[in-house]
Amino acid sequence: MVYVAITFIVLLFLNIYVSQVSLKFFYEGKETAMLDKAQLTAHEIGKLDLLTAPAIEEILSRTSNLTFTRVLVTDARAMVLYDSMSTQSADSYALFPQIITGLSGKDVFTWHYYDGVMRSVAAVPIYQHETISGCVYLMEHNPEQGQLMASLQYNILSVSVILEVGLLIFAFLYARQFDHRLKKIMTSMQIISQGNYDHKVTLTGRDELSVLGREFNTLTERLSTSENKRRQFVSDASHELKTPLASIKLLSDSILQNDMDMETTREFVTDIGNEAERLNRMTQKLLTLTKSENKAEDTVGEIIYLSPTVERVVKMLSGIALENNITIHFQVEQD
Repeated sequence: MVYVAITFIVLLFLNIYVSQVSLKFFYEGKETAMLDKAQLTAHEIGKLDLLTAPAIEEILSRTSNLTFTRVLVTDARAMVLYDSMSTQSADSYALFPQIITGLSGKDVFTWHYYDGVMRSVAAVPIYQHETISGCVYLMEHNPEQGQLMASLQYNILSVSVILEVGLLIFAFLYARQFDHRLKKIMTSMQIISQGNYDHKVTLTGRDELSVLGREFNTLTERLSTSENKRRQFVSDASHELKTPLASIKLLSDSILQNDMDMETTREFVTDIGNEAERLNRMTQKLLTLTKSENKAEDTVGEIIYLSPTVERVVKMLSGIALENNITIHFQVEQD
């Protein structure tokens, strides 16, 4: 929404700027054209020995490009000598601000655009023998150019509105799609938080959310691998710990349930101590593996001689075997 608001403001300023620039171009073009015609007319009238209405009208009739709404020619006192809009100009004065400024020796141009109509006025002094003897006043009331300007402004505004509406539609669709894809990621995160590390989020495209989805899937794969390793580790650790504990239990039961001589009892107690030592070593290894669980380490092999272990197992089971009339044969083959 912030992006849409910023774009709307930019389009609004562009619309105002283009309209103002267009008006400025119209103003500058109209100013140049009307002042040039007024100066040319004033120059021709300035060649007359005496400023009279018939002489002025004759000069203006020869000037075919004076197609203005009103043409006024006054003397140095602002008395009207010629008025294209009136035939009764005797003893009348044209005290327009532009004429007053023109009689002061300055070229003047005013331009107004209102309600689709352009009104342009130009006034220049008439010089005779380097003396101001009158003023030429040109006024143009042009609704056609006003309509053209209004049409241009309307078109600019229409294009701006169409762009803004298109932008709003695009932003709405994009936000909706973005929200839908973001909800998929959030749902996947909730599923993963419940322990289902095999879940995958499916997002198409190449934008930031797609990259996030791929990284999320990579993370879940790592979590799944880590969880599988943890479970396997717990299973292997439980199995490894069960063996020495079972041996200690079996040896202790054999001592308690059978009448043994001191030497045999000492051997069984020694075996119990060995199993306890073995259990201690396994515990140390488990602690070491726990600390390095997240580190990739090379597997270290260990040589185990099974003959002493088998001998201890036979000794532990000999008492129970005799009670049940079972004979255990044990033979070690030398390589």
